[in-house]
Amino acid sequence: MPLWSLWMVLGLLGLGAELVVPGVFLVWAGAAALGTGLLVAAVEPSLPAALVVFVGLLAAGIAVSLKAMRPAVTRRGLNTPASGLVGRHGVWLGAGRARVGDSDWPARLEGRADPGQDVRVLAVEGMTLLVRPD
Repeated sequence: MPLWSLWMVLGLLGLGAELVVPGVFLVWAGAAALGTGLLVAAVEPSLPAALVVFVGLLAAGIAVSLKAMRPAVTRRGLNTPASGLVGRHGVWLGAGRARVGDSDWPARLEGRADPGQDVRVLAVEGMTLLVRPD
């Protein structure tokens, strides 16, 4: 079996394993093995050179995916109350409480609303929502 075809088989196995065991890492190992297989088929480098190419492609894939994911995480704010609440709709319960999703929150109402009226979250101050009638 030629060396390039072994790299291609390993790459396809890595991509297939990603479907069974999702974790986003095996996809980069599979893609790096496929890329190495293509290079080995075209240039026929030595085994140490092919391993260096594999590790380089693997590192590049992981670095690109981390860089692409980082802005989304920092934009949302990880594990903060405001991360998923600002802009959401809820229901004013009265007595300083609002229901957003399946949770009741302490809330401060901007304006006037009757219990049961729809509200929108404007901000989160500590654990208190600032809401206004929708």
